[in-house]
Amino acid sequence: MRNNLLRVGKRGDGVGETANGPPTERRVVSRRIFLRLGCGTLLSGAAASVLAPVYATRLEPRWLEVTRQDILLSGLPEALDGFTIVQLSDFHLGPHVSAEDVRRSMRITNALEADLVVLTGDFVYRSASYSAPCARELTSLQSRYGIYAVLGNHDVWTAPDEVAASLTEAGIVVLRNERQSLEVGGTRLWLLGIEDAGYTAFLNSSFGDLRAMWQKEAAALVRLLKGIPDAEPRLLLVHNPDFTEMLPEGRIDLSLCGHTHGGQVRLPFIGAPVLPSCFGQKYARGLVQGPGTLVYVNRGIGLISPPVRLNCRPEITILSLWRSTSPLSKQSSPSGSPAHTDRNRTAINGGSDAHP
Repeated sequence: MRNNLLRVGKRGDGVGETANGPPTERRVVSRRIFLRLGCGTLLSGAAASVLAPVYATRLEPRWLEVTRQDILLSGLPEALDGFTIVQLSDFHLGPHVSAEDVRRSMRITNALEADLVVLTGDFVYRSASYSAPCARELTSLQSRYGIYAVLGNHDVWTAPDEVAASLTEAGIVVLRNERQSLEVGGTRLWLLGIEDAGYTAFLNSSFGDLRAMWQKEAAALVRLLKGIPDAEPRLLLVHNPDFTEMLPEGRIDLSLCGHTHGGQVRLPFIGAPVLPSCFGQKYARGLVQGPGTLVYVNRGIGLISPPVRLNCRPEITILSLWRSTSPLSKQSSPSGSPAHTDRNRTAINGGSDAHP
């Protein structure tokens, strides 16, 4: 043990001497250098403690990210090959989100020149009075086949009829447990819109209880699916992704959801500490394989209290539909893989049945 002891020499001699051996070179850290290092570390820590809250409350919540996701569907009609859909969700205009925040997302969305724009709920936060100013910003949206929306839990918790009326006045088609077919090049794409039931859950909540609260919406989806020819693709719009775990019999090719905001805060090795879902991290964000359908969960434009985002930027999603027989299918990733990169490709068998 003594042979490993080291005596630090006087300042400036640069020599260390072992207890039983010759001197060895050693850089001596003077008191002044030590204080400099210590002060630098303290100042860096202090700066981080000041800047981190500024970043999480002021910068990241307004740092929009465009996520591009390719979806391969078996049986997709040729006329829909390359069809593009922009998904926006969770605007939450209110105390923490301004009209300018919404306006900025409109400019980016229109620059993408998508065939279709869908809005998957939560236009307001705390008051339906925000629905009119939110709708005014949404009037600038452009797409070849229109703008379609469903309501989220925050819309339902305020005044759903008022929110829906504001959106309708802005030229947006609000699907309130309704369906709409789009004629595209001689074929049809079906939009099935389910309005939020107003009930949400967390990890330790009972899924059975949540399912019971959504019985009316599940029955509505059964009705919407009736009479749609097998060859025609179906796109489900529903705010809460937990609903995709209780789908009735009948094929759904793709579900677009919001609600979870990605958790707003994502920690290394942990993910989102809090998520409004019975299924933990499963439906936090991105592309997920549900029991009977592929699900895309958008992180949202806005936020709710506490008004912070960290490692979870607000999102505009542009999805491109492709036939699985196209050359693109050779580059696809496995079905249900997470979608966290700028460009992702995922294949799904569009002929699979959905089960509750």
